[in-house]
Amino acid sequence: MTRAERGGRERAQANLPALAVALLLVTASVGLAVGLAGGAFAGAAGQPTDGRVAASAADRLVAADGPLSVRANVLSAAAVANASRGLVDRLVPGDAAVRVALDGEPVAARGDPTGGATMRRLVLVASAERHEVVPSFAGRQAVTLPRRTANATVTVDTRAGTDLATVRANDRVVLHDPDGLDGAYDVELSRYDTVTLSFDATADLSPGSVTVAYRAETTTKGVLEVTVDA
Repeated sequence: MTRAERGGRERAQANLPALAVALLLVTASVGLAVGLAGGAFAGAAGQPTDGRVAASAADRLVAADGPLSVRANVLSAAAVANASRGLVDRLVPGDAAVRVALDGEPVAARGDPTGGATMRRLVLVASAERHEVVPSFAGRQAVTLPRRTANATVTVDTRAGTDLATVRANDRVVLHDPDGLDGAYDVELSRYDTVTLSFDATADLSPGSVTVAYRAETTTKGVLEVTVDA
């Protein structure tokens, strides 16, 4: 064995203890981290807190299919006004004191929480009012509806000799009968667009030939609060 080979072997052997110590430290650190993480997870999973229950209930309320929801993060004003204790019982089974409030005003409650935890969610509260419009058809055979109009009822009653065959929502055909539309028809519209209904008829339409009924939605901002005190 040459001197160079002996030197390389001696250096390798000298480095073995340092490598072993390094591996031991890494193994210990990983084990400690896993142990701490596992302990924290076990504590979180094994001991439900008021805050976690309140957060879960708040998330359920603002979900798209929530008991008060029109869609995600949008609550129905009518559903909020008609809420009762049954809402709380479904959200948080058991006997913990629970209060649901909107902008500080109680919506539903079970008991009287004096402590516990409160979770808040920013929401919109939607109200819908029914409107009816009779297009005058002065200058064009169309009518524009407010934004967020999700559906409408179109009633057709044309005068003799005039057939209304097609109704379009923007560029989409929503009603069509080559023999002429007659009666009331429900039409699905895009909630996110400003929709113009246009009417294709064999002659100029007169006022009263078409009536459009729709529900217009207005929204206000609010803060939903869920308090749980077990």
